[in-house]
Amino acid sequence: MWTKSILLLTACISATALSAQNTTKTDSTKTQKLEEVVVAQRRQLIKNDIDKLTYDVQHDKTAQTKTTLEILKKIPLVTVDGQENIRVQGSTSFKVYRNGHPDPSLSGQNLKDILKAIPASTIKRIEVITDPGAKYDAEGTTAILNIVMMSNTKLQGVSGNVNSDVNTHGSVRLGTYLTTKVGKLTTTVNYNYMNQSRKQTENNREEVYNYVKTGELRREYGTNSTAATIHFGNISASYEIDSLNLLTASTNFFGYKADANTQSTNERWDNNSQLIYKFDNNMTTPGYSHLNIGGRLDYQHKTHLDGEILTLSYMLAATRQHTIFRQTYSNMVNFPVSYTSYDQNTRERFTEHTFQIDYVRPFGKHHKLESGTKYILRYNNSTSLMDYQGTTPDMESKFKHNAQVAAAYLSYIFTAGKWAARAGLRYEFTRMKASYPDGSNADYHANLNDWVPSASLQYKISDGQTLKFSYNTSINRPGIGYLNPAIISTPTAVSFGNANLGSSRNQKLQLVYMLVTSKLTLQLSPYYSFTNNGIGRILYEQNRKDVSTYQNVLKSKVFGISSYTEWTPFTGTSFTLNADMRYARITLPTPAIKNSGCGGGIYFNWEQKIPWELTLTTSIGGEYGNRIYNPYAIEGHWFYYDFTLTRRFFKDKLTVSLSAESPFIKERSSTYRIVRGDYTGYERPVMKPKCFGIRLSWNFGKLKASVKKAERSIQNDDLVGGGKK
Repeated sequence: MWTKSILLLTACISATALSAQNTTKTDSTKTQKLEEVVVAQRRQLIKNDIDKLTYDVQHDKTAQTKTTLEILKKIPLVTVDGQENIRVQGSTSFKVYRNGHPDPSLSGQNLKDILKAIPASTIKRIEVITDPGAKYDAEGTTAILNIVMMSNTKLQGVSGNVNSDVNTHGSVRLGTYLTTKVGKLTTTVNYNYMNQSRKQTENNREEVYNYVKTGELRREYGTNSTAATIHFGNISASYEIDSLNLLTASTNFFGYKADANTQSTNERWDNNSQLIYKFDNNMTTPGYSHLNIGGRLDYQHKTHLDGEILTLSYMLAATRQHTIFRQTYSNMVNFPVSYTSYDQNTRERFTEHTFQIDYVRPFGKHHKLESGTKYILRYNNSTSLMDYQGTTPDMESKFKHNAQVAAAYLSYIFTAGKWAARAGLRYEFTRMKASYPDGSNADYHANLNDWVPSASLQYKISDGQTLKFSYNTSINRPGIGYLNPAIISTPTAVSFGNANLGSSRNQKLQLVYMLVTSKLTLQLSPYYSFTNNGIGRILYEQNRKDVSTYQNVLKSKVFGISSYTEWTPFTGTSFTLNADMRYARITLPTPAIKNSGCGGGIYFNWEQKIPWELTLTTSIGGEYGNRIYNPYAIEGHWFYYDFTLTRRFFKDKLTVSLSAESPFIKERSSTYRIVRGDYTGYERPVMKPKCFGIRLSWNFGKLKASVKKAERSIQNDDLVGGGKK
């Protein structure tokens, strides 16, 4: 209100000044000619609420020419590096939702490719939730990115988008979005196809390890690349029964087939520089396929009391993965095992059914209660076969792991004047059961009880300033990838899961300050997080092999600060800076290992309007210091930059973008240094980042409607190490 009053007063003063300059005198009167007065106000794209930070993609004019991945570079607390890896507050431990619920197609290693395929023009807003409250699963993630698609208009008809990317590496992507609205029924269909060329991932790699106890040295060097074919998409529909009742449904899929190839040489030397063994290794994947499919159904009922909502939901999620790794050895000297090749054939199956009820009830103007219950039924099973060519006997392992999760939550939200507060408590009961159809181990079961509190307090200092303090707890439950006890053995390494893993708990305290003015947006967010029973990867040496498994023994303490600055000094120019710094201390009790370090990242983005209706975008960034994410190693440093030139044609229906990624860098390497444990050393991949590409996007139709979404739905994201990938 104050802002509008000031603008109105300014307009009146301006009009008076203009009229004084345009006054003509007659015999008896004065005639005043008022020139046109234009009052412009820049829309604020960022909003900081008690439960989330929201970026208004719909009203960001640059979103019409960008992908979702590019828009993420402009969002506070979110960073996208030169290899298109996404972090939230410096961490890769986050989940991505679509319209408030998990979508299996928005997960896994190919998330960046999926987000590149979604035009930002189809998105209404993106929410960053760094302190999930009681209504969310105690999911063990540091944050949630919720992508809310366009919705809720009454136009009839058809609209859509066709888009395509191609680059000098030979990778191609094709995608389409189609929305139709007939009466009360709205339907959206999207499909994307990607062909990732082998050249896209080609790299040289060197690994060197020094073994502390024996003084021996192992070196592995070679090349690897992966070609892949990816299909993904979804179908969503909503039917508005009446103004109080809404029915929504969706189905989604993600399919991935890969053809990987690695050629390397392994050498091991004793402490007198005498050769122990040497061999060449050729690894291929004659069979690798990964499929995610899922669907959900929501019924939403509103009452005549504004804000009162009841939602009934069901969700199905399923993963089917089949992997065949083929290892062939040659040029062997003192080869340490009795086989010359092997096939590792693994099948994993994951199925999940979820039933949920959510209820929201306001009380007066200042109070609101949120409550709900959930029941999850999960089935995991895997079969692993090691087929050795030689005298080593074949090994087959079968493992089943089922879980039932029952949860209930209650959350209270208070808003009055400059103050807002939220407090919640969630209880989750988990019953896990493991069995071994091959009789290799005894069956077992375990019951877990977790209480998950959360709280937030926000104060509005002024119209453009807010200060928020929050506390939240999250848990991790192990997935089948961490639980499966099947032993995978190679000439140099052994790995297996731990079926006795339980849930782990992480706690976080965070302070967020935000300043929003007409030209400047600034956010500072210091935080502290800690865990005492984290699921950690355990590495050690045994019988000249590197052994890997998992235990609930990880202790970590992290102090950090994230910052975001967005400055628009004048029309047509915009600067964005995302930066973070964190100090981490991670320990293992047995054996006593401690790793600590301070580091972070800086990401700068500059958008500039230039002649001929062109937009030039420049991104520069990198990571620095000793970044610590596990008890053994320090992440490497790196630097990147890229340029994009965009122009729109035919009344903004056609968008053409030309891009250049690191055009003056021939090679890029990043050294991962192992500094603790039974062996130390480094891993160094060397890639060729230089790439040029072109993107075309065509919008058609006039419909602006999109599928409506229930305001409450299902989120299941508590698993780590397997399951929904």
